[in-house]
Amino acid sequence: MSFVRAFVRWGCCTAAIASLAVPSVAADKKTKDTAIETPSYYGPQPATENIDLTMYARIREEGFKHSHVMEFGGALADGIGPRLTGSPNMAKANAWTRDTLTKIGLENAHLEDWGEFGMGWQQINTWVRMVSPDPEPLWAQAAPWSPATNGPVTGEVVYMNVQEMGDLEKYKVR
Repeated sequence: MSFVRAFVRWGCCTAAIASLAVPSVAADKKTKDTAIETPSYYGPQPATENIDLTMYARIREEGFKHSHVMEFGGALADGIGPRLTGSPNMAKANAWTRDTLTKIGLENAHLEDWGEFGMGWQQINTWVRMVSPDPEPLWAQAAPWSPATNGPVTGEVVYMNVQEMGDLEKYKVR
């Protein structure tokens, strides 16, 4: 499968680029002296640019007629879900990406460690409810990587009369 077809089928995502092994010609070049060479993009640029319209047409055709962007996006968003670093869903998404890149024809798609991250995190449940004067469930979301509480936590209700941002100052804990 051509790089262009695989790249566009993936939806031009950076994962496709990151998974490719691109040989470094510059790294193999021997220099006559130890002076640092100036990269070519700092040099004079051509007066006119040669544009490969055939390649542009091929890329457009692949994108419009053979793209899998919606399929891949749905698999990641609906099938795997949110992916916080260190979470089980992140591991699932990484494995799905590797397997999908291999399935569409890219060679040597693999996962690599990038270093120590620390504690993983997954929200299993967050429950908040008012218990009196009448029971009422409340919407809540745990902060990522926050620790679990050691059992139920209770507290008094605090009424905050906030009409504008400046009103929050009087409620700051000092």
